[in-house]
Amino acid sequence: MFTNYLKIAWRNLYKNKVFSFINISGLSIGLLISMLIFAFVAHEVTYDQFHINGRRIFKLSVNMKYGDQTVSLSAMPAGLAPSIQSGSPEVIDFVRMKNAGEIIFKNQANPELKFKENTMVFTDPSFFSVFSFKLSRGDFHSALSAPFSLIISKKIEKKYFGNEDPVGKSLLCNNTYLYTVTGVLEDIPSNSSLNVDFISSLETYPKLGNAEAQNWAKAGAFDTYLLLKSEQSTSRVLPVILGSGKKIGTFTDETEYSLSQFSSQHLGGGFEKNTNARYVYIFSGIALLILFLALFNYVSLTTSRATFRAKEVGVRKVVGANRIGLIRQFYIESFMLCFIAFATAFILLTVLRHPFYSILNIHIEDAFLSHPLFLKISLGLFSFSVLFAGSYPAFVLSGFIPIEVLKGNFSSGRSGVIIRKGLMIFQFTVSVVLIICTLISHIQLRYMRSMDLGYVKDQVMVVPVDGIESGGITTIKNAIHQLSGVEAVSFVTNPFYKGYNAWFTKSLKTKHELMLFALSADSALIHTVQLKWAIPPNSRSSSDKIFVNEIAARELELGEDPVGKLIQLGSSPAEIGGVLKDFHFSNVQQKIEPLMISIHNVDSKDWVMSGGSPSLFVRFESGLNLKENISVVRDIFNKSDIDRPFEYYFLDEAFTKTFANEMRLSTLFNWFTAFAIFIASMGLFGLILFTTQAMIKEIGIRKILGADRLIITVLLTKDFMILVLISIALASPVAFYIMNKWLQSFAYRIGIDWWIFVIAGISTLALAMVTVGFHAMRAANANPVKSLRTE
Repeated sequence: MFTNYLKIAWRNLYKNKVFSFINISGLSIGLLISMLIFAFVAHEVTYDQFHINGRRIFKLSVNMKYGDQTVSLSAMPAGLAPSIQSGSPEVIDFVRMKNAGEIIFKNQANPELKFKENTMVFTDPSFFSVFSFKLSRGDFHSALSAPFSLIISKKIEKKYFGNEDPVGKSLLCNNTYLYTVTGVLEDIPSNSSLNVDFISSLETYPKLGNAEAQNWAKAGAFDTYLLLKSEQSTSRVLPVILGSGKKIGTFTDETEYSLSQFSSQHLGGGFEKNTNARYVYIFSGIALLILFLALFNYVSLTTSRATFRAKEVGVRKVVGANRIGLIRQFYIESFMLCFIAFATAFILLTVLRHPFYSILNIHIEDAFLSHPLFLKISLGLFSFSVLFAGSYPAFVLSGFIPIEVLKGNFSSGRSGVIIRKGLMIFQFTVSVVLIICTLISHIQLRYMRSMDLGYVKDQVMVVPVDGIESGGITTIKNAIHQLSGVEAVSFVTNPFYKGYNAWFTKSLKTKHELMLFALSADSALIHTVQLKWAIPPNSRSSSDKIFVNEIAARELELGEDPVGKLIQLGSSPAEIGGVLKDFHFSNVQQKIEPLMISIHNVDSKDWVMSGGSPSLFVRFESGLNLKENISVVRDIFNKSDIDRPFEYYFLDEAFTKTFANEMRLSTLFNWFTAFAIFIASMGLFGLILFTTQAMIKEIGIRKILGADRLIITVLLTKDFMILVLISIALASPVAFYIMNKWLQSFAYRIGIDWWIFVIAGISTLALAMVTVGFHAMRAANANPVKSLRTE
């Protein structure tokens, strides 16, 4: 019997090739998009779940108040974790971790193998007993037992040692410290928030220099993780944390501290606070919408063809088929169609997943497709599609009364028409919403790209020079400045959009406490990027003075004549040298913050206190061949006696990256919109095809009685156009609400103009007219004699 059902299902699919193609192609796209997105969603929700102790690992953080400002810190003193463990039996173990920042490693046996790295950490030997990372070479019990021991990843093993066994060999760090490789790390899963390529013993850190030794002894510098007996141990551990912090002089009674579960931190904070969580919710919703669009196509076309299937049902019932058998038959047809669509979608998934994830700028390892959660989601999507797609024919068509059908008294009924119209309205409503969202996101991104930033970013190359002594920086800077086509060169410790230091100070009158973002530069910076003065300096000397922006001047309450006034920075006063007009030195999504720029000579010792990522800004003349000039700058850099690789990027690229997430989201909306429109258009194509077939006799009679092509075309298209207009009316307020909420996250944003909705509406109507008009014109041009003869 089952074989017979399969044969009948296949014959029905084969007999109605056009409708089968529309259903299979629509479902394939719907399932493909859903599977791509839910692979990403499954990857996000399983972050750090592979750690055996993941739910019992907690990260310690502290909220520090500075006046009205609250700063969350995760860096703790080295002595805090041991003190907490000794004070609480609930703490089984701990891990302290410190990122090494940007460093340069070199294989001394092959000096050409020299690279800048930023994925190195110093950590305790307990790292491997608390977290579930494994070694492919070496013993994790002893690999971090000695100073300057080093564990590397397989990627780094290949990069520096090729096919050689690296254990026992050495790598030179920053041309100073020699590290001995003691192990090779197995590949870390892509859904891990701890992604490191170099792991050195924490015992190494205080031996790197005086600053590191002081950090070890006093300062809060280490991410601290505690392994507890159970998830419920936090309430018993928290009081011990305060006592331990007070004991070592770190916390006070007013200190706010918390423990966050390690395995939950990736999506912690929910939709409003966490970008990762926001993407999971948004993409999950889009995946389900597109899948429903495809399934609604199937249901819509099934209801439209109910009249044709009704005779089949009537004959089957007359010859003895019961309703259960018919339900089984329709579900098997649904299963076969969904299986073909699912197989097609899975094949496309293996081809398109890498381009899709490159747009998201994420890496998901190929092995994740066999992850239990993704397999469960895929099986759930397939099962839901089968049940949903087969529900209408299984329970509605199987209930037809055979005698009414065979007498010819059956019609698809008002309910079928209402279902079809409702589904079509839903499909085009979703499509119009996506079109409007896409248009608004494009306009907002274009607005941000074209904003007046308050400085010149074009033709400005940034060359990192961290690790180079001041004399070497001066030599390189002077050599570059002498090149033809170079208009200006300056040195800055914190290049724009790459992070900043901060000072806490008080306003002069009300003693209001505020935070000043800070960077240090030489006197050429203002000319290099052409910053503008609000209140210029009253002398040529700018060394050892600070310049603030207009917002800082207002919040510091410097008055109308700020030049020469003093503000307190830590234990030392600083003189205001001038006020710069506000400029966007950070993310343009946020308001411009108070900023101070300290001006020093290149050879000043104050650079050491500035931190950051020291870099040269090189501004070229407009219209210059950048490729040739970059090559010349590279030669100057490489000829200098500097043991670091040459790197560069352009300031306009760094600016664009500040809203890279929004650009990726906009690109994805382009694709989602295209797929939604395609699916909706395929459904509309199928419905107009059915309508013209069902009305072929009426059209023939109308033409014989004198109706022209325009009347026939209007007759076939007007109902569809009305439904599309209703969709546009429903979609507009929904899209306005969604995008108005989205735009609230931008400090500088566009207004939502009426013409955006007009363009979206006209585009949708035009697309629907093209889809419907083709078959309408074809039916209007058909020979009425031929259609009436066949009918």
